[in-house]
Amino acid sequence: MSDHSPAAAGAVLSADDIARLLPHRHPFFLLDRVTALEPGTSAEAIKNITSSDAVLAGHFPGRMIYPGVLLVECVAQLAAVVYGTAGALRATGEIVGDVADRVGYLAEIRQAKFLKPVVPGDQVVFRLQSGARVGGLISVTGQASVGSDPVLTVRLAVTERDA
Repeated sequence: MSDHSPAAAGAVLSADDIARLLPHRHPFFLLDRVTALEPGTSAEAIKNITSSDAVLAGHFPGRMIYPGVLLVECVAQLAAVVYGTAGALRATGEIVGDVADRVGYLAEIRQAKFLKPVVPGDQVVFRLQSGARVGGLISVTGQASVGSDPVLTVRLAVTERDA
């Protein structure tokens, strides 16, 4: 974890920590904080939606709605955090090695249900649970909610690259 102790702010991994795990950069670096993590198994993260998110300028003028496809991408990035930290996170929270080079790809969106629009001012909580491995694919189940309202359920297949 960062030297500035993100755990003090309720984070298991801060945005700086996540940036060391993912190859993604602006504008596709999407997660703000990981709040719970069991490497290789499950995690919870947050994304704060603000009117300054560039994508909202065109989606949609006069009625800003965060794109559902980017909510799915947040789940895929959380999967990369879950698998990237497996074997690469010391007990102290320190990330070992160049994990971003091992991050695989989103291989399949098996099922996605968008239950409610996400708008500026929302704090989206993502939860991810690992599923079965078949060959080079890993099945994951993700959910997103704003407060107590579910906004997304999704099943994905992701790949994991060798170190």
